[in-house]
Amino acid sequence: MGGIDATKLRSSMTLFAHAADEDGAVFRAVLDRFYGGREDGETVRRL
Repeated sequence: MGGIDATKLRSSMTLFAHAADEDGAVFRAVLDRFYGGREDGETVRRL
């Protein structure tokens, strides 16, 4: 995955994990697998 795509995916998964009505497990699973569970700090800051 290219750099900008990886950045967009991490940001999106962070946003969706926070916005999910349920626990956001699917989005957190992507963060766990590809980013060691680390959310995008800039996205969290903007929330």
